[in-house]
Amino acid sequence: MTYRRPHPPAVVEYIAAQFDDAKDQPRVLDLGCGPGTLALDLAERGARVTAVDASQEMLAAGRDWAQARAIRSVTWRQADATEAATLTESGLFDGAVIADAFHWMDRPRVLAALDQAVRPGGFIAVAGYRAPGTQREWWHALLEQLRLRWLGSVNLAGPATAYVEPVGGHEEVIRRSAFSRVSVLRTDYRRTYTLDELVGLQRTYAYSSAAALEGRQAAFEEDMRRTLAAACPDGVFQADLQASVIVGRRPAEAAHEITEA
Repeated sequence: MTYRRPHPPAVVEYIAAQFDDAKDQPRVLDLGCGPGTLALDLAERGARVTAVDASQEMLAAGRDWAQARAIRSVTWRQADATEAATLTESGLFDGAVIADAFHWMDRPRVLAALDQAVRPGGFIAVAGYRAPGTQREWWHALLEQLRLRWLGSVNLAGPATAYVEPVGGHEEVIRRSAFSRVSVLRTDYRRTYTLDELVGLQRTYAYSSAAALEGRQAAFEEDMRRTLAAACPDGVFQADLQASVIVGRRPAEAAHEITEA
């Protein structure tokens, strides 16, 4: 998971700022945590994080990454996001985060579970490396063509699971939940990869993982290298993007005003 980029600092700081009314060590639930990209950043800012993912491979990568960064305040749990309400044996959480994973989930069920898992006055935050409606990296279309060539027209959520496109935007779904008082951050940033990093990044996605490619990974990556190198001979892949964070709170419990950015 070396190739996963951290979230922009403004995203992490915005989420951390939501704990202003929490105790010294706020308890955070990170659903669909992957290798702990956001969980570890929040832990470094003083949070005690329960990081949850359905994949043992992702959790193992997260544990290794935490050890490398000498972070000990993250607990790793294998579970489905809809089981959030069952993870409160140590008490309710001050907040819950979902980063670049909400589109994989049964969003209404997850939000209902979080209503049982997050304390009164707490919040949820859905973060994305690319804000809805903004352009993707210029090389995205090339990678889409390669995935179509090697994996067919079915967008995979795993080796044998088709991805189901969610209906309605995340903000719309959150506004229909118990956490209907919403604030939004959108922040510009620049992302840069080398050719090796961009190829390696594709291994971390469900739809282009080694399991999904079933023995064709080396050939797929060779094709990808040729295609990307032809499109960008200097090997520096750079794009200006906009990240977003959607924060939801229960209307009657909102502790303070948050200016919508």
